[in-house]
Amino acid sequence: MAPEQIGLLGLGGMLLLLALRVPVAFAMAIVGFVGYAAVSGITAAYKVVGMVPYTSIATYGFSVVPLFLLMGSFLSRAGLVSDLFRMARLWVGNIPGGLVHATIVAGSLFAAASGSGLAATTVLATVCVPEMRKGGVDKVLACGTVASVGPIDQMIPPSILMVIYCIITGASLGQLLIAGILPGVLLALGFMVLTYFRVKRNPSLAPLLGEKVSWREKFRSLTNAWGIVLLAILVLGGIYTGAFTPIEAGAVGAFGALILALATKGRNWFELAQTLLDAAKVTATIFLIIAGAFIFGYFLAVTRIPTVVSEFITGLNIAPLGILIGVMFMYLIIGMLVDMVAALFVTLPVIFPAMMKLGFDPIWFGVLIVMQCEIALISPPFGLSLYIVKGVVKDVTMNEVIKGIFPFFIVDLIVLALYIAFPQIALFLPQQMMGK
Repeated sequence: MAPEQIGLLGLGGMLLLLALRVPVAFAMAIVGFVGYAAVSGITAAYKVVGMVPYTSIATYGFSVVPLFLLMGSFLSRAGLVSDLFRMARLWVGNIPGGLVHATIVAGSLFAAASGSGLAATTVLATVCVPEMRKGGVDKVLACGTVASVGPIDQMIPPSILMVIYCIITGASLGQLLIAGILPGVLLALGFMVLTYFRVKRNPSLAPLLGEKVSWREKFRSLTNAWGIVLLAILVLGGIYTGAFTPIEAGAVGAFGALILALATKGRNWFELAQTLLDAAKVTATIFLIIAGAFIFGYFLAVTRIPTVVSEFITGLNIAPLGILIGVMFMYLIIGMLVDMVAALFVTLPVIFPAMMKLGFDPIWFGVLIVMQCEIALISPPFGLSLYIVKGVVKDVTMNEVIKGIFPFFIVDLIVLALYIAFPQIALFLPQQMMGK
């Protein structure tokens, strides 16, 4: 059997294992080992399995993963999201949909100091949904807002998903992190515009608070957010100016988050130990997936599937933009059916070379992929953000959560179209960073 045929069988087997809910790391490792043995022999496959898991992970560049996770974990356990929500409420609470706007602002600020969209959704669901409902916000709107805002964490740096994209593709992590700032802010603004007009049309969705807040109170409330804002400026500013590498920025961010957590919660060593343990568990999970992905990648390489697919795509008599839109539609469908992180490890080694051959910028393409992963988190039937909100908010049904995210889902698609039509939204800051 030709290597290409074995590669196609391997891809099919991979999809089958994922559909059977086999853990992503083990599915990729199993298919990679069996497929490599089929192409190159069992001895060569044993060598790959014995060598790759260590050599793929034991690199200095991957140390950014636990550092970003620690940064977000420290701030989550310090309870700073509650402070951010109270601050945002004072600033935007008196406009139509004020508490919803406060949730969007608080979620976006928290995203600047956290690396996981799922973790952000969990924290926001725990803190913001009860506050919104206490203020009279419709239950469906409250749940839909939190489910949709949490995934913004994946776009606004620091972002673990961006690290994963760069691991797979070899793109510049520093540039991609900076590229996510403007798209993340634009998406948050899109959600706020949507909320404003929905509540204007139907005020019963989120009654006006009617609170009179002086400018003095507003500025005083900024003391609740100064720590996260300063930390975000330090980390992102260091990367942008070149003062820090992304890894050094992660170390600075993690240490700064620890100081903020201790200043907020005091010397609670049990909380510190639990935070370290949580970050270690997530790091181990991510690294296990990476090890499996590298084994699978070696298998794909010997089958020449990436090369064959790249040549096929670039040989199509279709404009590059048309091919890109087709790829985006493909990821939209994939995101509704399987976990997107797993899908990226399977598809990007095949799709990315073709996109680069068509002349697309790797950083811009990375922003599009991250946006697709955001959309996947709220895409029925398997969007993980939906299940998190359903699990945290006990008296809401899954149908209500899905109904709540639908308007935000439409905004996501509109914003994705804007990113495609205007690449400079993503590329402006990285180009300034590079001095172009």
